[in-house]
Amino acid sequence: MSLTKSKMQSCRQVCQHGWRDGRGLRPGALWVALCLPLLLAGCDASNSKPKQEAKQQVEVATAASAEIPLVEEFVGQTAAVTYVDVRAKVQGYLTERPFVEGSDVKKGDVLFVIDQRPFQAEVNQNKAELEQNQGRLDFAKEQLARYEKLKDEGTASVQKYESTRAEAIEAAGELAASQAALQNAQLDLDYATITSPIDGRVSNTLVDVGNLVSAEDTLLTTVVQLDPIYVYFSPSEETYQKMVPFQAKGPLKVSMVLSSGEAFPQEGTVDFVDNKVDPNTGTIKMRAVIPNPDKTLRPGQFVTAKVTLADKHQVVLIPAEAVAQDEGGHYVYVVGKDDTVNRQDVTIGPEYQASYVIEKGVKPGDRVVVTGLQKVHAGAAVEIVEPGSNGPGNTGADKQDAQAADG
Repeated sequence: MSLTKSKMQSCRQVCQHGWRDGRGLRPGALWVALCLPLLLAGCDASNSKPKQEAKQQVEVATAASAEIPLVEEFVGQTAAVTYVDVRAKVQGYLTERPFVEGSDVKKGDVLFVIDQRPFQAEVNQNKAELEQNQGRLDFAKEQLARYEKLKDEGTASVQKYESTRAEAIEAAGELAASQAALQNAQLDLDYATITSPIDGRVSNTLVDVGNLVSAEDTLLTTVVQLDPIYVYFSPSEETYQKMVPFQAKGPLKVSMVLSSGEAFPQEGTVDFVDNKVDPNTGTIKMRAVIPNPDKTLRPGQFVTAKVTLADKHQVVLIPAEAVAQDEGGHYVYVVGKDDTVNRQDVTIGPEYQASYVIEKGVKPGDRVVVTGLQKVHAGAAVEIVEPGSNGPGNTGADKQDAQAADG
C-alpha cells in the first residue's frame, strides 16, 4: 500500500486534531489506532527502495568452429567370417580325437576318427568284385574278337556273334558298377577320418571317444575363422541416409572400442550393406571386416563400432559440460552482449575430446555457460568470471565465511 504526500498530510491532521463531522470535532486520540497503520505504511512506502538482484557468477566458453573427423558410433557385435559345424558323414563308433580343444587347426588336420574296419572291409570286397568283373570283360572281349573273325570267314553264325557281343557289353556294365561301388566304399572309408574343413580355432568336443555317431545328425565340434573377423551394426534409416554421400566416395573406415573401454588396435572397412530396411526396427544392417591377427577378438562380442565418414569435417564445438537436458531435449544457456542469458535448444552430434558437436542451435562465437547452469535462468543477468576464480555463485561474503571456517 502506498500514500501520496497530500493524503499523508491529511492523515496527520486527523490524528492530531480529530475528525470533524456533523456533530462536531471528535478527539484525535480516538483515531490514533486507526491512523497509525496508515502512517507506518506510508513511511515504509516512502523509505523503501527496490533491491537489485545479485548477479550470478558463471564461467563461459566460446563456441568454436573446427575441422574434426566425422564419426558415427553404433553398438556392434562380432561374428566369424567362416563358421563350420563338424559332423560325421558316416555312422560308426569314435575311436580317436587327436586335436586339443580350443587350439588352432589347419585345413586337413585330423579331428576325429571313426572305426574304419567295416569301411575297409567294404573297400576290399568291392576291389575283389572289380577284379572279377574286369576278368569277365577281358574274356568277353576275346570271345567277341574271335567270333567276329569267324563270322567274317563264314564259319560262325551271326546269331552267335551277336550273343557274344551282348555278353561283352554286359561285362563292361558290371565292371563300371563295381568301379562305382568301390568309389563309394572308398569315400566312406575316407569319411571315417574327419578333418578340419578350414583354418581356424576348434571348439570343445561334444561327443567323446567310444560313442556311436550318426551320419549328418551328430554335431561333433565347431571350427571358426578368427582372422579376419566381422562386426555387424545397424544404423537407423535416418543415420544411414547421412552416411550414403560419404560412402559413395569410397569404403568407410571402421574402428572398434571394446566393452572394457579399450580401443582395438586394428581398423577395417565396411564391406556389406543390406538390401532392405528392417520394418520392425527401422534400421539397416551393415558389416565391417576387421583384421584380427592376434585372434584376441571372439565371435559374439559386443563392441562400439566407430564409422569414420570423413577425416576432416567443419563443425561447431562446445564443452560437454555446457549441455543440459530435460524432457524437451538438449539445451544450453547463451550469454548475450548485455550479459543476460537465454536458453537455446540444440541438436547435438557425436562427442569429440570432451566437447559436443552442435549440429543446430549454436553458431561459432556464441558464449555458452559452462558452470553454474543450475543457478541461472532465462533472462537473468550474470557476471562472467575467469576459470579457477572463487567459482560461480561465491560472493565476497561467501569467501569470508569459507576463510573463517578454514580458520
